[in-house]
Amino acid sequence: MEDKYVKDLFLEIVSVFEKAGKRGELKEVLRELLTSTEKIMLAKRLAVISMLSQNIPVHDIALSLAMSPSTTDIMSLRFEVGSYDHVIKSGLKKTDIVDIINMIQTVGGLMPLRSGKGRWKSLDDSLRRERIASRIRKLEERKRKTKK
Repeated sequence: MEDKYVKDLFLEIVSVFEKAGKRGELKEVLRELLTSTEKIMLAKRLAVISMLSQNIPVHDIALSLAMSPSTTDIMSLRFEVGSYDHVIKSGLKKTDIVDIINMIQTVGGLMPLRSGKGRWKSLDDSLRRERIASRIRKLEERKRKTKK
């Protein structure tokens, strides 16, 4: 029963994305739905798939994307059995992924450690500080508008 429940949930998620895509709102939906950390994680997964399709060694992928070797090993095994064929067929272009890889590698020190407990803590802390600063700016802006 649990597998059917997960499958039904997945189909609902896909439906939301399909409807948003048809209305030209997929980018906005994903922007609202995904946190910065999730966006980075998703970009890394796409980068790994692209790099695997270019026959780049798994160890090199893990190092260049600051990912745990076990994660890239698991993704490599899934790649070898064709688990990412639809991702590749759906338009994962070499030039696009090169840009993504460059963005990942130059995030300015925000990337987390490759493994270990708390590896996302520095990124989460940085994003939290950024969010707080943004909220403070918005509050100050509202105060200025109400004073006018």
